[in-house]
Amino acid sequence: MKFKVILAIFGIFLLAGCEAVEVVEEPIAEPVVEAEAASEPVEAKEIVLAKCMTASGAKLYTASWCGHCQNQKEAFGEGLQYLDNIECAAFGGWAQECTDAGVKAVPTWIFGDGTTRSGNTPLATLASLTNCTY
Repeated sequence: MKFKVILAIFGIFLLAGCEAVEVVEEPIAEPVVEAEAASEPVEAKEIVLAKCMTASGAKLYTASWCGHCQNQKEAFGEGLQYLDNIECAAFGGWAQECTDAGVKAVPTWIFGDGTTRSGNTPLATLASLTNCTY
């Protein structure tokens, strides 16, 4: 008897076609729409500041043995490579470029307008002094 019922159901599906048992798959969840990636990666604010300061004519005078100089440079992170950084420690004394610039202590900033600032200076202050954003 079971065999006849199964055969009858199978026959109905064959006569009706597969459309009678169409399976519609629905997504379980809405697809995640990813935001379009920016056309250019966003630079770290320290890099932007360093590039702007260099373009404004700012120069940082440091010495390799100076702890305050190391702190000032570390504050720029990856932006350090974009700074105009002059090493004043030279074999046997002070580098001539630093002497010519009148640098007597490090770290010293000399800005494009000729003003100077000595000591470890916060990045926000440097941005303000150079009209750069930070």
